[in-house]
Amino acid sequence: MNMRPNGSSGAFSGLLVTVSVLLVDQVTKLMAAHGGIGFVPRNPDYAFGIVGGSATLLIVGAVGVLGAFLVVAQTLATRFGISMMLPALVAGGTLGNTLDRLRLGSVRDFMVTPWAIINVADVAVAAGVIGLAIALAAQAPRLRLQSATVR
Repeated sequence: MNMRPNGSSGAFSGLLVTVSVLLVDQVTKLMAAHGGIGFVPRNPDYAFGIVGGSATLLIVGAVGVLGAFLVVAQTLATRFGISMMLPALVAGGTLGNTLDRLRLGSVRDFMVTPWAIINVADVAVAAGVIGLAIALAAQAPRLRLQSATVR
């Protein structure tokens, strides 16, 4: 399967991944609250508690950062041949947590790790960011070689 962006099919794949992450995130949060673990802690902060503030401020900030991120990610995907599925993971996760903030004023976390209590949206965002970093790092030798031959 070719993971390279190729016009509208890359955009469609990205949209499909975004919507899938959003749906899986919301369904797992409902399952955890109503049939799974029962108590689901609410997280009013952002980024593992590093950034706090009102729900409105966090929503506006998340939408603004997501918009800027997607513009940059589209450029990177087009320029360096990186799959749009990676930024789509970030978009789906960000939208999942933003939807929680819109509806509930906080994010529902239910997966306990040694470091934090997280949710599917958090995992998707982390996977997308790490995947982008790896994809860009893998492109570095090729970019250096192209730069050297241009001189």
